[in-house]
Amino acid sequence: MATISVIQNKLINPLQHYLEDIDLRTDFIKVSIDFKKLYNQNTSHFNELAEEMDLKWDNFLEKDLGFSFELLHLQPTEYHLFFEPEYHFNRYRLKTLRNSFYQDIPFFDLQKWRTYCRSKEKEAFKGGLTNEIWTYPLAEELLGKADEPGYFGGNGSSGWKLHAIANFCLDLYCHQHKIKFLRLTPYDSFMAQGKIELLGNSLKLRKQEQPIQQMMSRKIGYEIPGNKNKDEIVDN
Repeated sequence: MATISVIQNKLINPLQHYLEDIDLRTDFIKVSIDFKKLYNQNTSHFNELAEEMDLKWDNFLEKDLGFSFELLHLQPTEYHLFFEPEYHFNRYRLKTLRNSFYQDIPFFDLQKWRTYCRSKEKEAFKGGLTNEIWTYPLAEELLGKADEPGYFGGNGSSGWKLHAIANFCLDLYCHQHKIKFLRLTPYDSFMAQGKIELLGNSLKLRKQEQPIQQMMSRKIGYEIPGNKNKDEIVDN
């Protein structure tokens, strides 16, 4: 099987340390998605996406294709976490988020994600122009030859398109299998000491540990043992 592996944001590692300090055990669980099987179970959504992205699924269906993710399982809860890299927020992911499927899922704030895709695409360039992401042989085989990195005048980025499709498939898969699933972004914000802080910046600087722990505990309904952080923190 030809498999595309989609990796989490590298800042998942300091986040793991923060979570384990409040007794949330974090283990990576591999999720393997068979594209053809998922397509056959959700044909109408895929047809809608093909029209939105102006593509055909013939190459995808002819190929024995799979998408691979490693989700972070937050034990003892049932939640599985995916921390988005910055390059996932772009025009192609926005197209997937217009799909009618997203009217019924609770994984994330849809309007916020759409706004990030519109406003953060320049941030996506920082890590998303490498050969392993902007384009690669399998992406071009499925979606056509890519333009030069950063140029969207022709076919744009085959790699970015394929990552957007992979994330669409992950959302479908988790919804279909009733997996408790949480998406985080570097742009998630929270209040700490009276100031708005961004998750990505705070993790890069290895700061705001307790406010981040509190933000995460609220998102997943987890009570921090011993009530280690008693200050009231508001997250967005």
